[in-house]
Amino acid sequence: MNNKTKVGIITFHRAINYGAVLQVFALQEKLSELGAEPYVLDYRNSTLEQHHKKMKLSDSRGIKEFIIFMMLKKNYNKKFNAFREFSSKYLNVSGPYYNLKDLEKADVIYDKFITGSDQVWNYTINNLDHAYFLPFTKDNSKKNSYAASFGVNIIPEEKKEEYYMLLKDFNTLLVRENQGAEIIDQLLNKNVGVVLDPTLLITKDKWLEIAKDSVNDRYILVYAFGGSKNIMEFAKKVANKKGYKIIVISSTYKSIIQNVEYVKTAGPEQFLGLFKNAEYVITNSFHGTVFSINLNKQFFTEFLPDSVGTNSRMEDVLELFNLKDRQLLNSDSSIAERLIDYKKVNQILEIERDKSIFLLKNII
Repeated sequence: MNNKTKVGIITFHRAINYGAVLQVFALQEKLSELGAEPYVLDYRNSTLEQHHKKMKLSDSRGIKEFIIFMMLKKNYNKKFNAFREFSSKYLNVSGPYYNLKDLEKADVIYDKFITGSDQVWNYTINNLDHAYFLPFTKDNSKKNSYAASFGVNIIPEEKKEEYYMLLKDFNTLLVRENQGAEIIDQLLNKNVGVVLDPTLLITKDKWLEIAKDSVNDRYILVYAFGGSKNIMEFAKKVANKKGYKIIVISSTYKSIIQNVEYVKTAGPEQFLGLFKNAEYVITNSFHGTVFSINLNKQFFTEFLPDSVGTNSRMEDVLELFNLKDRQLLNSDSSIAERLIDYKKVNQILEIERDKSIFLLKNII
């Protein structure tokens, strides 16, 4: 007889985004290690499905979209397939659910539900889809979050009542950022736990087991959104000084820079392999930062513009590990000589990992 707690996880598992897919894998793995039987609920939010789908000629409207399709289709669809292959290989995914009515069927199957990690409560991403607040279960003791994120600094006044109603009946609320804890305190007058992103619950060795190697040269890895000129200038200076090549995980950099390799089709396993073997990582991504820390890489992080409103999670993680000096403020390459003492960082990680695992264990 199977007495394991069946846990249904709802998150952005279908996004073509490294952090989104790897965090749900990590949460699933940790729940399995803790003796639960986790499943990723194959929920299909219509807004996210539109953003993360295969590129088809029939979706092109007008000349501009046709040109974009012709330029990007091959690489994007190859990357899309790599993500779906990863999910098929590593995620324990349920049958599909398309709406809240569908999800009500899950209530009789699972003992517990967990929403998160990722920005599941960000109204700007999923149109404040109530599914990520677990209203489909009649049993409030099943409603839990782990490392859920609002992804914004403040909740607009006109949405506060809706958020209050959606969050007030949770059994356990665990968030990813201090800012999220402050939002819940303001909404519910309730102190909640701030926990590690699931990717940090998994040890370095576990990640390296699924990493796929692809490069033999010594290189600096750039993983950045929006084509930051400062990051590329810094990378070039460090590369010239050290004699390393530059590898960029991105299709946004338009200019062809000598000695730079652009990786546009990597799946999650190749992504991990590129981090594993990098001499330096230069990023403006939250998950780029946490994977650098977990894999003990020498890294630098540039914050995104304040208008994006997502820097709080970066500030929190750098402060937690006493790594505020890794914030990249300009392209002065002399800071590359400052090396991280990972003995201290790993001690903090071990303590924080134990705290987060204890809180996750309490859910199941």
